Amino acid sequence: MLELNLGLRSAAFVLLLLTSIGFSSLVQSKCIRGCDLALGSYNVEEGNDLTSISTYTNNNDINSIIKYNPTTIPNNLDIQAPVRINVPFSCDCINGEFLGHVFNYEVQSQDTYDVIAEQKYANLTTAEWVKMFNTYDPNRIPDYARINVTINCSCGDSSVSREYGLFVTYPLQQGETLDSVSSAANLSSDLIRRYNPDADFSAGSGLVYIPGRGEGEVLAQLKKIRVNHK
Repeated sequence: MLELNLGLRSAAFVLLLLTSIGFSSLVQSKCIRGCDLALGSYNVEEGNDLTSISTYTNNNDINSIIKYNPTTIPNNLDIQAPVRINVPFSCDCINGEFLGHVFNYEVQSQDTYDVIAEQKYANLTTAEWVKMFNTYDPNRIPDYARINVTINCSCGDSSVSREYGLFVTYPLQQGETLDSVSSAANLSSDLIRRYNPDADFSAGSGLVYIPGRGEGEVLAQLKKIRVNHK
C-alpha cells in the first residue's frame, strides 16, 4: 500500500508539472542530465538595479552577469530601463523530471507569489509555478523566509538540430509574434517553432526558448530583439 501511495503521489506530481498554467508546453516529463549554462532574458523595469537582480538570481559576482551584456551594461552598473539583460544559470535535471533551475529567494515585506514571479523574476516563472515548489500559504508568506523559485530552461534537442547548444529562456511580451522573434533572432520561424511546438507566440505571455550556437551569437540575437521591441 505504501508503494502504491508513493507511486500515485509521484504520478500526480508529474501531472501537475505538465498541466501548470502557462508552462504546459515547456516542461519535459523526463530528463537524464542538464547543461552547464543557460540564459534567462530578464526584462528590467524602472526601479530595478543590477545589484538586486544579481541577488535574485544568486549571481554573487556581478561580473558574471556583466560579461553577457556588453552593450546593455556598458559602465558595469548602470542599466537604462526598460531593457532586457541576460542572466546566466545552470540548466539542471531536477529530480529526473524536467530541466530547470531553482533560485533561492529571501522574501521581503509585501511580497506575494505574484510579485515574486512577475516583478522580482520578470515573468521568467509564474506565481503558480513558484507556489508549486513551496509550502507556504500564498496569503501568509513570512518575511525573510527562504523560498524556491523554479525557472524552466532548455539544453536543446538533437532531433531538431545538433548545431545549437546554448538556449535563452525568453518571456514573451505583448506585440511579439513567432515571425518577429525569429526575424530578430536571425533564425527561421520553422526552427523556432520546432523548439517550441506548443507555444502561443501571440499570447503576449509565456516562455519560449531561443537557440544559439555560442555566446557571441546569442548576444547578437538578443541585441536585435531588444532594439526591435523597445
